[in-house]
Amino acid sequence: MKNVSRAVSRILLRRGWPRTNGRISGLPLDETVEVARDRWGIPHITASSLHDLFFAQGYVHAQDRLWQMETMRRVSEGTLSEVVGEQTIAVDWFCRMSGMPEIKRRSAAGLSEEERGHCQAYADGVNACVRAMGRHLPLEFTSMKISPAPWSAEDCISVLPYIAFTQTFWSWAEELFAVSLAGKVTEEEWNDMFPSYPCAPLPHEEWFDKADGLRFGVILPGAFAFHTGLAGAHSASEVARAVLGAAASGSGSNNWVVAEGEDGHPILANDPHLGVSLPSVWYFCHLTVPGLINVAGTSLAGAPGVDIGRNERVGWALTNFMLDSVDILTYRVDPDDPMCYFTEKGPLRMWEETLIIGLPGGKSVKLPLHLTEKGPVVTSLDKGVNAAAVMRWYGTIPPESLQDRMFRGVLGLMKAHSAAEALEAAENWKYVGMNFVAADADGHIGWHVSGAAPLRSGYSGRLPADASAGADWKGFLPYDAMPHVMDPGAGYIVTANYRPENYPDDSILSHIWGPPYRYQRISSVVRGMHRPGVRDFRSLQMDVHSAQADRILPALGSLSFEHPRAREGAQMLASWDREVRKESAAAAVFEVFISELVRYLLGEKLGDDLGVYFNARSYGVEDEILGKPLSPLWKGKMEKGVEAVLAVTIEVCERRMGADRNRWSWGRLHRHVPRHPGATTKLLAWLLNPPVEPAHGDFNTVNVACPLRTNDSYDVVEVPSMRMIACLGDPDSLLIIGPLGQSGQPGHRHYQDLNKMWLQGKHVPLPLTAEEVRAVRRERLILTKT
Repeated sequence: MKNVSRAVSRILLRRGWPRTNGRISGLPLDETVEVARDRWGIPHITASSLHDLFFAQGYVHAQDRLWQMETMRRVSEGTLSEVVGEQTIAVDWFCRMSGMPEIKRRSAAGLSEEERGHCQAYADGVNACVRAMGRHLPLEFTSMKISPAPWSAEDCISVLPYIAFTQTFWSWAEELFAVSLAGKVTEEEWNDMFPSYPCAPLPHEEWFDKADGLRFGVILPGAFAFHTGLAGAHSASEVARAVLGAAASGSGSNNWVVAEGEDGHPILANDPHLGVSLPSVWYFCHLTVPGLINVAGTSLAGAPGVDIGRNERVGWALTNFMLDSVDILTYRVDPDDPMCYFTEKGPLRMWEETLIIGLPGGKSVKLPLHLTEKGPVVTSLDKGVNAAAVMRWYGTIPPESLQDRMFRGVLGLMKAHSAAEALEAAENWKYVGMNFVAADADGHIGWHVSGAAPLRSGYSGRLPADASAGADWKGFLPYDAMPHVMDPGAGYIVTANYRPENYPDDSILSHIWGPPYRYQRISSVVRGMHRPGVRDFRSLQMDVHSAQADRILPALGSLSFEHPRAREGAQMLASWDREVRKESAAAAVFEVFISELVRYLLGEKLGDDLGVYFNARSYGVEDEILGKPLSPLWKGKMEKGVEAVLAVTIEVCERRMGADRNRWSWGRLHRHVPRHPGATTKLLAWLLNPPVEPAHGDFNTVNVACPLRTNDSYDVVEVPSMRMIACLGDPDSLLIIGPLGQSGQPGHRHYQDLNKMWLQGKHVPLPLTAEEVRAVRRERLILTKT
């Protein structure tokens, strides 16, 4: 029956599927290009020049991911609503308000003549593929009765502004909370809500001395656009969440490298954590120009090159460093005339622009945007307010202040002959703060943080700062001053979004870090490995031990409870092995307990914004509050508070899973639920959506599956977007896997054929040598000019 259903769905959805065998001629190529696909649809592209290589990559990306490319291009330009509708007006407003189109244009203008030529070759490949499709475009285009505009060299930069913001959006959410809660929370309460990292000596902030006297207007809905899509499952923002999956939960990641693996050479692992999206974020590929370049790994549909992976000698991996590159600056304004704001130089007047957001059918809406000398205003300017909040970010600074050359960095990585050269290439990433970890065949390993770290004048960046008193950015930290190491004595490197060891407490780089748990767990396991191999790394990538539970649950042992449900919950947690397996009832109790603890402590303060807190911050109130019995958040009754939370936890579990404890399991609450944004009816859901699967893990396990935690939902919103292992002693050793499949076209055989292996922790090989490529080849497409 399953095969019959699959056959029916393929017949209904077949429109626009790619041609992957035979010969396509009449293309603007210098020489013939071969595209050999393996059994999973991963292309191995061999060309005689970089021009032809990138043309073919553009062609292949468009064959499999044209709709994904179109949506990302529209996000970067703030025109998504033209095809999606009113659900994404706030997203378009935010993208344009924050300067994403300007970042894209600015970065494209900085391309060298050679780099622009490569991007144009890629764009020509995309356009050639679209012409070949004719009227047989993928389902999303035909159902909406639209066609893609021609791709341009500038469009190859579309993904950059989106990545740049989503890697720092935790900081943005925290500062928005500070504005909305101005005068409503004390500094002590705030530090308990946002503790930064374990036992952090948080600095005193001027914000709390001034907040009581500030009267802001409401935060404009678009300011939270990249967060509310996570908090509002099954709401109008569901479409935005499905399309903008890469933003979900802020994008964590793991990577690690050991200098001496089982063959005596380095072994490298990476699993970037990104939001659930359909199709998946990454597109796997292998690119070869004999004698010049031979590289395999992940690419982003819409852009040329390989972003994470390896060549014959060097491998590299990325995680989010958590660089704080977005601020809220505040201005005092005239309560009788809020367009008048006060600066060090005296009063100035805001200017107003009108953003016209297009909608389907030629309709549009007009939204005002108020601008100051230091950025756009993100709070309403109602009469009677005396303060306004302004966004300071890469997209809102003068264009001459900073130049990102991300594509140059990609080319440098692909051509690198050593780990040191790879880390030098990382300097070109200015808008994105990443932990670059690299290894080479000679046994060298290294780490360097990329990104332009703002040098702030008179404030830390953790909370809003007073622009009327001169707070602003005064430049950027040089690349050489960013954290880095080469060939450490320990023989290994681990990054997992956590604050680096031996890091100064007063650092200007960030006060917002990922929780320590994945970093601690990975470091502990790697430290105990002796010449590890692929099997060891694969096992670690699938690890679901909760170091968070190890840290916070012992505090429950010192408390006593009278309520029978509270006692039951405490007993289940006390006997739990702290493995967050989908079969575990105690894991379900722990996860619900965490959610209900946050709800108990902050629900009244945050109201409707509680969902944003759950999914737009990292290390949070639940991580330290059980060790702070005198915190004002407990209102003097910690033990009674914990008892109430445990009792509610059991009640929620009963309501969601029934009275029979033998039927409780984490996987009944916690599920992988990939949704196509067009699946608006039962029939469309059957046609477009992959099956729902129970999920291991949580946000703090090495094998991440971050639960939504809002509206009583625990559906997964963040996953390992790919897993990679590379042994640098063998040029053919690259193992890779990702959720779903290579194709973005529903019903296609490669739409979800990788998913089962990804769930099981298996990998597929992605070889680099011609002999091994021939061995895995299942389809062969020839692109030629004649």
